Amino acid sequence: MTSQPSVEQSQAPQEEEREDSATALRKDRDPDEKRRSDPEVSLANAPSEGETISDYFAFEEIFARVLSTADDELDATNKYLFWSGLGAGGAIGLTFLARVVFTDAAHEAEPGLLGNLLYPVGFLIIVLGRYQLFTENTLTPVVLVLTKIASLRNLLRLWTVVLVANLVGAIGVAALLGYFDVLSPERLKKALEISRHAYETGWGSLFSKGMIAGWIVAAMVWLVHGGRDTVSKILFVWVLMYFVGVGGFFHVITSSVEVFFLAFRAPDVAFLPLFPNFVLPVLLGNIVGGVTFVAVLNYAQFAEHEDAQLFERYGDRLSWKDWAFGRNEQRRQAEASTARP
Repeated sequence: MTSQPSVEQSQAPQEEEREDSATALRKDRDPDEKRRSDPEVSLANAPSEGETISDYFAFEEIFARVLSTADDELDATNKYLFWSGLGAGGAIGLTFLARVVFTDAAHEAEPGLLGNLLYPVGFLIIVLGRYQLFTENTLTPVVLVLTKIASLRNLLRLWTVVLVANLVGAIGVAALLGYFDVLSPERLKKALEISRHAYETGWGSLFSKGMIAGWIVAAMVWLVHGGRDTVSKILFVWVLMYFVGVGGFFHVITSSVEVFFLAFRAPDVAFLPLFPNFVLPVLLGNIVGGVTFVAVLNYAQFAEHEDAQLFERYGDRLSWKDWAFGRNEQRRQAEASTARP
């Protein structure tokens, strides 16, 4: 004998259809609600969940979240950027310390699969703590500059302040490890070996390996903006930064901690020549990798949406003169903000 569906079961789909219809009708009647739910107009409050699939962001939605982060970074004061960058430089020093400790504990001649196990620790602190790291800024603010919404001058201001703060923090951690009794004699010897290997790498190799590292870091930032929860963000950071460590690629701040430490401990290594001979090639490589392989490619994919409502909150695009020198950028943004309903 076949059982008949209950009245409640038969009415459930009809009720869901009525609710969906009511929601759609409410959005049509209420422009504000549509504005809140439309990812193309939600730059001020980037989407917290996907439009089509709630736990999966579309490309445009990730891009909107990246733009929202970039907007906050480019509006930040130099004071905030410096102190946040200083904290990031200190946190990234823990990556070098972790490599030394784990390499020694695993009895590896140089950092390998086990020695690099906690290479991502500094990056995890930075990403989850929302500190300012220079290589992360090769993606987020660049996309606003590419769209001529933000000026090149403002981007260079951000880069300069954050880079200086990161390097100051890196020098501080290197001095702490070099001059204070932090490492045992065995681990001190291992730290010097790791640092010497980085120091003796040639200029061209530093640039090319730095380019790959910049690519990976910028890709990590993009994926983090596409993650919906903390666990997914941790996995993105850990897997990609572990790849940087195991692959022997060079990150300008992490690697600078190593060579600065060597300069403080080894009498044959001068401190100031490290900047043109080591920091500069890694820095250039990170910039080229981050900007070219991620920011430019992602912007190219999004170019067909450049006239979408996503950008209306900024008003008209900057002229080439204002884009280069940023003279009218703040005034233009203030006018756009006043004009928004």
